Amino acid sequence: MYATGTMLRQSAALAADIEDLTGPVASRAGQALATVPGEALRRVVLVGSGDSHHAGRAAQLAFVRLAGLPCEALGTQQFLDYGMLGPAGPNAATLVVAVSASGSSPRLVTTVRRARDHGFPTLAVTGRAGSALGEAAGREVAAALGLTERSPGIRTYQASLLALLLLAVRLGGVRRALPGSGPAAEDALVAELAATADAVRATADAADAPCRELAARLTEAGRPWTPLVLAGTGPAAGTAMYAAAKVVEAAGLPAYAQDLEEYWHIERFADPADAPLVVLAPPGLGHPRAAELAAAATERGRRVIAVTDPDDTALTTTAWHTVPVAGTAREEWSPLTGHVFAGLLGARLADRLDRAPFSGGGPG
Repeated sequence: MYATGTMLRQSAALAADIEDLTGPVASRAGQALATVPGEALRRVVLVGSGDSHHAGRAAQLAFVRLAGLPCEALGTQQFLDYGMLGPAGPNAATLVVAVSASGSSPRLVTTVRRARDHGFPTLAVTGRAGSALGEAAGREVAAALGLTERSPGIRTYQASLLALLLLAVRLGGVRRALPGSGPAAEDALVAELAATADAVRATADAADAPCRELAARLTEAGRPWTPLVLAGTGPAAGTAMYAAAKVVEAAGLPAYAQDLEEYWHIERFADPADAPLVVLAPPGLGHPRAAELAAAATERGRRVIAVTDPDDTALTTTAWHTVPVAGTAREEWSPLTGHVFAGLLGARLADRLDRAPFSGGGPG
């Protein structure tokens, strides 16, 4: 039986998970890359479904900036059907990273086997060592949590995301692409990631009450505002996808993610004019446009919910509601704090509507 209390407990455990996992997973990432021709790589593709795909979207920037490689995050079926088209020669220069918390997704296992047959180097990021996916890939980075409670993915999502970020650091070291030089540069970045535990803990503590209040405001008319649109760009695009998923899974409410600029081109014309809009605005390259769009949406009557640093007055002064998020040392790490509100909001919405996670959508 799924319960919102489990979601809240998992959200409270996120900081401790970072403290426990960072060192061991960093070591496993280095070991997994030992047989990857890092300097010969020209591209990375992150493949997965659901939360695993969202984690890939959130981690893309880390591979671009730290490993110095173009990076795509593709859904499992998209990569299986279309990602291996073209001449086989360049395939050896593309690292395929398959992500699955369970490590047992049949479709993804099939995808990895086919990728290996096509000459792609493959690596699995999983939540269980010795998984079927790891066996299929031939290389595995396991971020195991030993979970015993059933829940929409919260701790598992963060574990996959953390493993991807650490993999980007280690790949940057292999390719000599990191700022700084040698093992010291890698160690400094791993230490930065470990230190995000403090920001994650601060976010979990600060965001729960605002998420509870937001859930009440979104349902105060006796029926919830739907669909709930969550907008972000860069790493926050992956976070927006993940947050929308938690609202759907926990409360059974329609919700979806949209790119910031695409929202302005399309959804700004949707009725009703006072519909809520969640804007994810971590510091970084996308922040100026996020602030600009939030202000313009407010002028059009939208109820803008800013998910941002509480001192970010560019958004908070005009926002209908603010959910605070603690900052991180660099934009690449921002999804680690940015995702924390998602499980809290999903659980609080479900409580308001007296629903249990995964109870929507009919039988089966």
